Amino acid sequence: MRTRVENVQRGFTLVELLITMLISGIIITSIYSAFQSQQNSYLAQDQVAEMQQNIRAGLEVMTREIRMAGYDPAGTANAGFVAATGPRLNFTQDITDNAGTATDGDGDCNDSNENITFGFSNANDANTDGIADNVVPLAGAAPLGRNTGGGFQSIANNIAAIEFYYTLADDSQTLTPANPADIRIVQITILARAANADRNFTHGATYITPSGAVWAPPNDNFRRRLLTQRVNCRNMGL
Repeated sequence: MRTRVENVQRGFTLVELLITMLISGIIITSIYSAFQSQQNSYLAQDQVAEMQQNIRAGLEVMTREIRMAGYDPAGTANAGFVAATGPRLNFTQDITDNAGTATDGDGDCNDSNENITFGFSNANDANTDGIADNVVPLAGAAPLGRNTGGGFQSIANNIAAIEFYYTLADDSQTLTPANPADIRIVQITILARAANADRNFTHGATYITPSGAVWAPPNDNFRRRLLTQRVNCRNMGL
């Protein structure tokens, strides 16, 4: 008697295929969402780190040089603060000679890097209010500049606003000292903006400076960071 053996081959049913595709889709979507979240987080951290580095670079330059305002070892250079407003600061220091070789000045402030102005250039801040003009291609951020007579050179990029706030010899504080020679402390406040917009972020924060001024950025997609630094002017009032 011959035994009959049936070779039955069965594939997946349509329902099984649909369930498999559904599960695969859920897994792929979860993996992509996790990747996208990590990528967005990385980009945000990178933007914040860049802004912090930008602010610190600008503050380091200004702090070092403002601290030297009024440096006048010979006592004949009449060094000190020349003009001081909220958005811009101009001062002198006697640190070298015409040849650039002296380290203690030569009795005047007519040499290289002895007459310094910090702030935005007129091209980037037409009304001189300390807030970068919101025009293309700047769009609310501009280089913060240092001018020693040849025009403003950038010391920090993508700066949205700057404020200089002054403490005077009588401990009063003002944005517009009547006599710049009375300045003893300069408080620098910088608002930096990210270089690129983030479509997943909406910025609606309002910033209040030490003087009480209100900086209210538009509801855009740029991250911003605010930092304040106090500088004691050790050569003033001696």
